[in-house]
Amino acid sequence: MSDTLFDKLKKYGEGSTYPMHMPGHKRNAALLGNALPYGIDITEISDFDDLHNANGVIDYIQQRLAAFYGAKKSFLLVNGSTCGIMAAVVSLCSFGDKIIAARNCHRSVYRAIELYNLSPEWVIPPYDTQTGIFGCVTAESIEIAIEKCPDAKAVIITSPTYEGVISDIDKISLVCKRHGIPLICDEAHGAHFPLFYGGRAFSDISVTSLHKTLPCLTQVACLNIFSDKVDIDRLAETLQMFETSSPSYVLMASADRCMSLLETDGKELAARHTKRLEHFYKATERLRHLYIKNSENCDKSRIVICCENTDISGRELFDRLRREFDIECEMASMRYAVALTSICDSDEGLICLENALVAIDKNLRTVQCTPLPKMCAPTVCKTAYAAERCEKTLVSVDESIGKVCGEYVWAYPPGVPVIAPGETVTAQAAQNILEMRRAKLNVISRGKEKILTLK
Repeated sequence: MSDTLFDKLKKYGEGSTYPMHMPGHKRNAALLGNALPYGIDITEISDFDDLHNANGVIDYIQQRLAAFYGAKKSFLLVNGSTCGIMAAVVSLCSFGDKIIAARNCHRSVYRAIELYNLSPEWVIPPYDTQTGIFGCVTAESIEIAIEKCPDAKAVIITSPTYEGVISDIDKISLVCKRHGIPLICDEAHGAHFPLFYGGRAFSDISVTSLHKTLPCLTQVACLNIFSDKVDIDRLAETLQMFETSSPSYVLMASADRCMSLLETDGKELAARHTKRLEHFYKATERLRHLYIKNSENCDKSRIVICCENTDISGRELFDRLRREFDIECEMASMRYAVALTSICDSDEGLICLENALVAIDKNLRTVQCTPLPKMCAPTVCKTAYAAERCEKTLVSVDESIGKVCGEYVWAYPPGVPVIAPGETVTAQAAQNILEMRRAKLNVISRGKEKILTLK
């Protein structure tokens, strides 16, 4: 193809064609200034393709995404991974079906389950009660779940997780194939994996957020199909249910630019960043109280700074890095903070983080932390769909124990619910909610300080 989408938009923006079409800013830089990319923000006009019926410059981006991920077919997404995950679930399931899902899935999975009145068989990954980090989903746990729920229409897991934990997709995929159940993998945080890990085994469907770890604008993601078990036409139709009918050409152009960069300089940029990370992990071995999580099944580009057994919480660590060192991390949990890196980082950026951690570490004290409540499989009394349609009442967290929850309660990020509608509130769940609030995490619920329970 002679011109990519970005090339065509640039030429169009510099041309003299008068826009009698959306959007309403009419590319009027004289009035609005040049701080925002009005010049390339257009709608589906002649010769610029259509995301929901792509056969030109947008489809060319999708072909390059498919080549990068080794997919049979890739769909470019402009509503983030959320719309791709919901579309993937809904395309494989009918209303009222059963589904097998890892409990640490993103809230978009829970929303899809609620929307289609699905009955989930939850798989609980290993949970580290010292740090509060979920471990890998195992093939054995999926096998057990399928034995309990052989009529499930899909299996969905998250790998890598928000903390960079990678499950063995190869083995899990083999289990699912043996039972004839399609596997969906939420790889929102693994867009960069082909650059760093080369050839990989594939799920039937994966959804990945290009904007999270690659040079793309926020909201840009893609859905990849790897097997013949997936009805591509059905999935394309389902995507139209969850994705805007007015996709941003600015966002799609950023995917075009991203692919061009990866195709020309991706390997070199990845090699440089690998060396950068190696230096960082080696240099931070001198920390006495804090430590950087570093294991074989973790993505090294996602720096998890653990602070259990110190006199500082993850939230306090997060705040000090921002306040004292001008470093804004990705997220904070009770006992760790996450710093996200990418091929676009600089050597100086990683050195600044290293020096900041060393400075903070010097004044910390060692304390013995109390183990966090264990994560157990929930007792489900109603589907989320049914529970959301029941009458509810507000009660305190303590009073909610033993009652049926009427809402989702989660810390965001990472957006993994502690409890969902239709589940019995356990003492462990209540304790987790109170612990998160005491740690000043961003706990989201409709009940605010209280919890909605069914009457």
